[in-house]
Amino acid sequence: LFLSKLIPILDIILDYNINFADFIRLYAYFTPQLLLFALPMSSMMGVMLGTTQINNENELMVLKASGISLYRMLPPVILVALCTALLTGLFSIYLIPSGNRAKLDLAFQLAKEKIERSMHEKRFSESLGNIVLYADRIDQQTETWNGVYISDMRDSMHPVTIISETGIVSADSTTGTLSISLRNGTLNRNTSNAVQTIDFEQYEMILPLETPSTNPLAKTGKSTMNQSELLAEADRLGRNTQAAASYLNEFHERLALPVSCFILTLLGFPLGFLSGPRHKTVGIPLGLAIFILYYVLLTGATTASESLFMPASVAMWLPNIIFFVLTTLFIRSVAGERYTVYMEKFHDLTYAVLNKLRKREGESK
Repeated sequence: LFLSKLIPILDIILDYNINFADFIRLYAYFTPQLLLFALPMSSMMGVMLGTTQINNENELMVLKASGISLYRMLPPVILVALCTALLTGLFSIYLIPSGNRAKLDLAFQLAKEKIERSMHEKRFSESLGNIVLYADRIDQQTETWNGVYISDMRDSMHPVTIISETGIVSADSTTGTLSISLRNGTLNRNTSNAVQTIDFEQYEMILPLETPSTNPLAKTGKSTMNQSELLAEADRLGRNTQAAASYLNEFHERLALPVSCFILTLLGFPLGFLSGPRHKTVGIPLGLAIFILYYVLLTGATTASESLFMPASVAMWLPNIIFFVLTTLFIRSVAGERYTVYMEKFHDLTYAVLNKLRKREGESK
């Protein structure tokens, strides 16, 4: 989970050669995304491990003998679940969109700095591939180039040559452009039959920038929008259209994830008591399987909503409804001590499957 998020950071560090301060900023922007899925899992597993330890040391029997029921032990777990749910909501609704917008600004700033670092006085720069840059003098204070020469070979059939007195690189994350503002110069464009010459006082040359698919920093769209912007875009596209489904999914998913954190944390409470002398570690793998199952259901709900099979307001909340019912059943079963029979059957079934797999593996050898 963490490695899949850290790999884009490594690509950015190697590509842009960023300094330590930018690395700290970049990591801070990525941290909410790293914790969005790790926090619910760690909260559920923490509660589960705690109750497993209580059960394994027979403390549950002592508590019940003292007249303390399972339901009286729930309030601290509910408090932990509520705190982690609020923290998850802070990440999903506020910090992640803000971090994505900040990453976008940083992407253009790093691209701008990369071009500026490649420029040296009286030296040609080929850092932009088919665009060759040259500056006779560079003012380090104003970051202005003087005596600028540009050869644009992106269209090999119609190359463009630009000569201007001054130029300055500017980045605008709002419009998604990186450009060089040129003043007082001449543009020459070669065509098949002639050369076009244009004198200009000001000319804005748009520079090529990595697309969102190749630059993990420069991703735009719904990931940078807040909740009101998502609804506004869905209204603009028409809420019943397929184009608006992804925006509505994002809106409801940000709200559903904190609730799922609350439910999964509560679910860890009864799962911890599903251990015993014969199956001490059943609760932990079962908890991991249930956690994975939730996100499989969430992925299926997203697909169903985007295909307009069901509304986003229903699809994105359906996994939470299913797991809320499941959590309620588990808690009631554990509180009524009806879980032992089911766990014995589950334990025997698990061992039967494992034994069959071992026998098949032995026969194949």
